[in-house]
Amino acid sequence: MPRQSEALASSIIHLLNVKMAKLQDVWDVIGIQEEKRLERMGSVKNHIEMLLNEMIHEEELLNDQLNEAIHNWQEKLQDLCSELLLDLYKADKNSTPLQLEKELRDEVTTLLKERNFRMEQCEILLKEDQALCTDLCKTPYYIPTGKVPSLQQIEELKNHIMSAAKEKEHRLATFLGLRHEITNLMANIDHVPDTTFEKDAVLEQEDLFFLSDENIKSLEVLRLQLVKRKEELLTMQESLKEQIHSLWITLQIPTEQQNMETTGPICEVNAVLQQNLEQLQQMKIKNIKEVITGIREKLHTYWDKCLYSQKQREESDFLRSENFTEELLRVHDEELLKITLYYEKYQELFDNFEKWERWWKLFLEFEKKASDPNRYANRGGTLLKEEKERTQLQKKLPKLEEELKLNILKWETEQGSHFMINGQKPMIYIATQWEQHRFKKEQEKQERCIKKDDAPICRTPLKRPLCPSNTPLSKIRKLNGTSTIISSGSACNRVIKTPRKTPNAGKLPDPFQRPSLQDKKTIDTSIPNVARQPGTFNALVTSYSEFSRDLSRKSNCVKGQLNSTTLENP
Repeated sequence: MPRQSEALASSIIHLLNVKMAKLQDVWDVIGIQEEKRLERMGSVKNHIEMLLNEMIHEEELLNDQLNEAIHNWQEKLQDLCSELLLDLYKADKNSTPLQLEKELRDEVTTLLKERNFRMEQCEILLKEDQALCTDLCKTPYYIPTGKVPSLQQIEELKNHIMSAAKEKEHRLATFLGLRHEITNLMANIDHVPDTTFEKDAVLEQEDLFFLSDENIKSLEVLRLQLVKRKEELLTMQESLKEQIHSLWITLQIPTEQQNMETTGPICEVNAVLQQNLEQLQQMKIKNIKEVITGIREKLHTYWDKCLYSQKQREESDFLRSENFTEELLRVHDEELLKITLYYEKYQELFDNFEKWERWWKLFLEFEKKASDPNRYANRGGTLLKEEKERTQLQKKLPKLEEELKLNILKWETEQGSHFMINGQKPMIYIATQWEQHRFKKEQEKQERCIKKDDAPICRTPLKRPLCPSNTPLSKIRKLNGTSTIISSGSACNRVIKTPRKTPNAGKLPDPFQRPSLQDKKTIDTSIPNVARQPGTFNALVTSYSEFSRDLSRKSNCVKGQLNSTTLENP
């Protein structure tokens, strides 16, 4: 189909022909000559040509304007894409200049809106980030002024704001907690904020305090300082109470008058206690003689606990002074403090030695009861209970002695001297006690055997008599290297033993033969007297297992004697 513009152009040409024909008709009526008609026709032609030329010029000008606008829009569009970090816009190649101009103009308008939106959003976010970073004393997120932020930068800015908001929330909670604790501590120890930082932290509003990392750390340091100060005041308070309590005991203050119940801040309580202490100290000065006497009694008590020798006690000349002055009281107080600290430092050593002596006495009592022949007459499980306790002591005493060794080694290492009790080393003293106990048990055993040897042995007739009555008096029987003379002619045989000078150690002992008096004397002389023999601890201490074996042999010996007595005296 022909375009409408072509049809319209044909209609214009037709209209021009019609109008020219009409114009000639008018000229005919008027009677205008041919020359004038040509002249007039030239004017019409010029007029129409001028009009068309003007129209063509205007349209050409419009075309130039369109091309220029397209070029401008393309440049602006390229700049916007560069600022917004977008890909370059690609227009349709088949578009006419007029379409292209409109398309480019619309795209530029869209990008401008996007640019303005980003700038406005970035400005709002930067203000929020700046406020958070100012409170936290941090560096805000940086975007150059006037530069259009990219989508990535806006997202990073949002994340930075979220992180700063969370950190502010955490620091604010920490600040409020520290502030509350610091306020309570200041009130408790009666501390008034004196520095600018303390005033800002406690007295100002919470939103005016900068929540920087340094400020939070400084608050923590302040809290620790106040806690330390509180602990010092509490320590001072305990010290005041101990001094007051000690003076109550020294001055023999009645219990109903002993009152330390005070309330309020620690400083106020300490002030009241200090006042009470000063009053008691004044009373102490007035009753200085009684006070010094009481301190001397305490010193003697501590000396007993610390196992002081008589020589160590006599070194304190001030104890014998009768000139009761404040200087003498001061010396007594210093000595009491010194011995108190010394006892507290080595209390484990002293307690262990006291425990060993207590257990040792109990062990000796059990040993004494164990050797009592009437112990079997007890009823109600007493014997079994005592035996169980004795067994436990046998296990606990060596362990306690080992612990004592470590305590003494620590004392000697720190003091640089030997630990002595009444001029004797404790472990040598303990070893001597064991050895003397063993020696005593051996003596008791030998005495029982001697008494039994000296007593007549009465035997009743057995199916196989041990000593036949038809044995001549002169017949001598050798038992275990001992000459035995057996007399006949009575129910009670008298056994007389003559010891040999050199016993035959190669023969096996006769189980029915008892040791002679000479053998017992030999045994007596073979037992060492530890109390008289000098030597080291290793020469004196006998292992506990060896002592247990001695006890076991002693028990077997006693059982053998009981069986023999039963056979001889039915």
